[in-house]
Amino acid sequence: MDLDRLRLFETVVEMGSFQKAAEKRYIFQRAVSQSMKKLENELNLQLFMRENNKIFVTEVGQQFYLKIKDMLHNFDINVRSLQNHKINPFCELKIGYFSPFEGNLLMKKLIKAKEDGSNIKYTVVEESIEHLISDVKLKILDCALILEYGNHNKINSSLESKVIYKNQMVMGVSKLNKNSKLATFPIKELSQKPILYYSPEESHYLKKEFISSLPSTIDHIHLARMSALEQMQMIVSLNQAIAYYPNGLIQETVIDNGLINYLPLDINNNSQQYSITCIYLKNNSKRKEIKNLL
Repeated sequence: MDLDRLRLFETVVEMGSFQKAAEKRYIFQRAVSQSMKKLENELNLQLFMRENNKIFVTEVGQQFYLKIKDMLHNFDINVRSLQNHKINPFCELKIGYFSPFEGNLLMKKLIKAKEDGSNIKYTVVEESIEHLISDVKLKILDCALILEYGNHNKINSSLESKVIYKNQMVMGVSKLNKNSKLATFPIKELSQKPILYYSPEESHYLKKEFISSLPSTIDHIHLARMSALEQMQMIVSLNQAIAYYPNGLIQETVIDNGLINYLPLDINNNSQQYSITCIYLKNNSKRKEIKNLL
């Protein structure tokens, strides 16, 4: 598949028209139109609706755009990493993290390393937990910070891991909700509103782990992924949903609007324990640099 055509598709969607995309890329509008038609034929998908010299992105086109944008972003990061690696194979650490919560922990460690005189170049990406584990195993990333939670151990024998933080998951509840005044959130109330969780990419990890942490008698709950933390905060604040968060990392990550209380579940607390763990290959040539960072 033509990489330049995918980049042109990304531009068309973001500019909203073939003409504007053509002007930005300094090519003829006809060339843009023909290229997009070839892409649709190649994929056997209708990406655009064309009406009266206007275009509209189809639902399939919108889904394809989100996947392509993420793919191109990761491609560019990896190319830059390979270019830097060619110049000096030991001057860069490629690090992944799952969410802004782990990102805050990572940022503090990176700043501390720089203050201590580290001359290593750090390349940082945010991905789903499944994606992070895969990228570390494939050596695309040197290491990654993941959130371990629930009953399923996703770290296999080829990976080394180090826990750098522990706490428990809590429920974010709007102060408009009568349950927000309680010391703990009643587990029976989980079925009353949608339950949100954050993940930057399509992922079912936190959904499955949250369900696995509940008693088998709890059912009829609806969980939904949010890819924007700010939007999740707004929905919870308006009492349209509740959400679960890693306690201890919330206050330093999200802006406290004073409209949400964070309550532990009225359940065995051990089932809600989580840890932030750094994973890397056991035979990674940069183990020393990784351990120094941690």
